[in-house]
Parts: sequence; structure tokens; C-alpha cells
Amino acid sequence: MHAGLAFVIGILVTIAAFLFYAAISGTTYYGLAVQVEVTLALTLIIVALIVAAIFYVGVKAQFKRVKTGKEALVGAKGTATTDLKPNGEVRVLGEFWQATTKEGEINMGQTIDVVGMEGMFLVVVPTEQKA
Repeated sequence: MHAGLAFVIGILVTIAAFLFYAAISGTTYYGLAVQVEVTLALTLIIVALIVAAIFYVGVKAQFKRVKTGKEALVGAKGTATTDLKPNGEVRVLGEFWQATTKEGEINMGQTIDVVGMEGMFLVVVPTEQKA
């Protein structure tokens, strides 16, 4: 996919350069006016820039670190959907999880931070309220 996009970018820029050269030298191909050649060249450059932006996003996505499972959960914020005394249920990243707290009790609706994972239970603490 990426090699194909790079190839398309190269072809578009080559044709645009050829049309610019033809317009500058005064040569007309297929009876095209110089203004038409310049317009086509600018259009091809714009299309090449759009394809290059798509290419850049695709390559950038290849090197982005995937965060799933424990790596995505630890450090995430959520909300307690039940009272945690010390076990209960929380909602984190749009999912409901069984959770446990090591620090007292957490009331339903309170914001929590995930600090770890023990098996399939999330270890949570109440979010520090900033005054």
C-alpha cells in the first residue's frame, strides 16, 4: 500500500515537472495552451500533496505503539458504578470492570484512577480532587 502511494506521488510530481518545463520553454503538447499546462501542473502538485499527506499518516500509524490490555488500562480514569467496599464495579474506557480498592471505600459515581491489575480485577484508587 505504502509503496503504491509513493509510486503515485512520484508519477504525479514527474508529470507536473514535465508540464512546468513545457510551459516555461514555450513548448505545447497536444495543442494545449501554456496556461492549461500550468493549471494541470498545479493540479497535479496539489493531488500529489494530498496523496503525500495520506502516505505520511499511513507510515506514522505503522510506528505508533499499540496500547491494549493492561497497558491501556493502568493509568486510565473511570467512574465507580457501584460502591467499592473493597470490591465493586467500575467503568473504564467505556467498559465495565470488576475492581478492588486498597484504600478504604469508594462511593458510587466517584471518579477513580486505575493503578494496577490483579488477574481480571482492576486495582483502583479515588482520583485526587484538585482545589
